[in-house]
Amino acid sequence: MTRIIILFTLISFALPAQTSTNSNKKGIEALYKKDYPKAIEYFQETLKSSPTDAFANYNLACTYSILLSQCEDAYGEDEIYKLLQKAIKSKPAYKSKLLSDQDLEILRGRYRFNEVAGIAKKVILTKVIWYGPSPGAYGPMDQFTFSEDGTFVYTRKTFEDGGALAQESYNGYYSWETDSQFQIRFKEKSPLSEAGQRQKSRRVKYSEGTLEIQDFEHTFSDSSDRCSA
Repeated sequence: MTRIIILFTLISFALPAQTSTNSNKKGIEALYKKDYPKAIEYFQETLKSSPTDAFANYNLACTYSILLSQCEDAYGEDEIYKLLQKAIKSKPAYKSKLLSDQDLEILRGRYRFNEVAGIAKKVILTKVIWYGPSPGAYGPMDQFTFSEDGTFVYTRKTFEDGGALAQESYNGYYSWETDSQFQIRFKEKSPLSEAGQRQKSRRVKYSEGTLEIQDFEHTFSDSSDRCSA
């Protein structure tokens, strides 16, 4: 009788792990078939019994990211980052994996994504395209891109006579003051200066996913707002 009780106890302890493995396997099969609702169902099933399961947290984040790339943001971008953080906490190797995972491609240029991956704040600045507002069907009307060599390019869309859409580009330099603040200076010409006026440095406040640039009437963010265009 004692041997039977011991055997039953061992089987009971083995069941949750076996159940999680089966749910994860079914989730991956559904993900490969692009049956995203089923994949979500199976990964969530695992997390009900094993909330820290790295595999389920990571792949559920990937599933949500794929839906986000299709402009189906039913679960929220913040939820993706929470899942990735849980996955990394349980299995640190996922921190490097997420940087090359195609399922997470849509998030690659987001501040929070790079932060979760452990990228330094000053480096994140150069990995993100910083977009101005998107007032209509043309998408963001201007944007900044920063390079690690201390230079930047500012581009903006303009309308020529007759209504044709054109694009102007301006180059410049930037220099850090603190992790949350730096300065930019345009080269020969600037969209903010009149002809012949000497270029000046402009202070930039750098917070999570947002740039506030002196003399600009709007802020810049890490999102192009492409799904609402």
